[in-house]
Amino acid sequence: MYRNLRHIATFFVFTLFTSTVFTSCNNDDDSPAPPPPGQDGYFIVNEGAFGGANTTLSYYDRQKDSVLNNVFSSTNNRPLGDQTQSMAVFDDRGFIVVQNSAKIEVIDRETFESLATIGADEGIVSPRYFLGISPTKGYVTDWGADGVSGTIKVLDLTSYQVTATVPIGSGPNELVLVDNQVYVANGGGFGTDSTVVVLDPQTDTVVDTIVVGENPSSLVADTNGSIWVASNQFGSLPGYLARLENNEVASRIEASEMGGDPISVRINPAGQQLYFRYRGGVYTMSIESTELPDSPFIDQDVYGLGVDPISGDILTGQVPNFSSDGTFFRYSTTGNLIQSYGVGIAPNGFAF
Repeated sequence: MYRNLRHIATFFVFTLFTSTVFTSCNNDDDSPAPPPPGQDGYFIVNEGAFGGANTTLSYYDRQKDSVLNNVFSSTNNRPLGDQTQSMAVFDDRGFIVVQNSAKIEVIDRETFESLATIGADEGIVSPRYFLGISPTKGYVTDWGADGVSGTIKVLDLTSYQVTATVPIGSGPNELVLVDNQVYVANGGGFGTDSTVVVLDPQTDTVVDTIVVGENPSSLVADTNGSIWVASNQFGSLPGYLARLENNEVASRIEASEMGGDPISVRINPAGQQLYFRYRGGVYTMSIESTELPDSPFIDQDVYGLGVDPISGDILTGQVPNFSSDGTFFRYSTTGNLIQSYGVGIAPNGFAF
């Protein structure tokens, strides 16, 4: 994942990966429930080398326990582009956010066929993450041309046009929808920021701003409705995990030193166990914890991190360099290696 444009000189170093399932609450409705996200398989995003135009998309097939590589280019007979930051699956479509190509590729989740390209002509500048709001609306965080003038691009998912641009802060990154509010982590971009901004998705307006600490970057919601926020590794202060309740910082757990920030926070399917990159490994802790763990859950320096929403497996992407293919690893919920698979250059995240 193209984590922070300030890291250009050193390879441009991590998901999300967001999907929403609608189910009926009517007890008289005998229609079958929709399948859970990622039931047949899920995507591995291979960032590629910045400027190399060699980003690719891989797909893990659960039934075959195998990986198909280059599924976008093989299906659509054209390259995906330059530097994919993230991907999200929503409403049977995949939204591939290709930052350095300034576009979002929309594909059919099952066939991988291209449905649309939302690019510079539609107002996309430097996109980072996509979030589905409704079958007809989506949000995309965008850093802007200067990497500081961050916005939310409001997308019409019928016409694939940008219908509004909402100023949001510096370097907006991951975003999540909780209780009819959208929370956006402003990661700083080329500059610095310290806020999580709250939007009303009905009006596309900012309704609150929460100061959490320097350069918040990733966030997840737990089973209690609390939101956990992690910093990125490029700040001038030690990193942290902050827990938000009622749009306020309820607690904040700080790293003890620079350079070992907890980043890329993810959560298990039950919403009770956090996973994050920290001190050159993958660490885990309960949402009830009040301090960071001392030892890694997976002692592997990873680039991409995800959690399977069905099995709870921990998924990692390892990057030997930014010119060679990487490796995707599956670990059990007890931290044991299940299998590894060859994928593309710089696997940075997963989409379900």
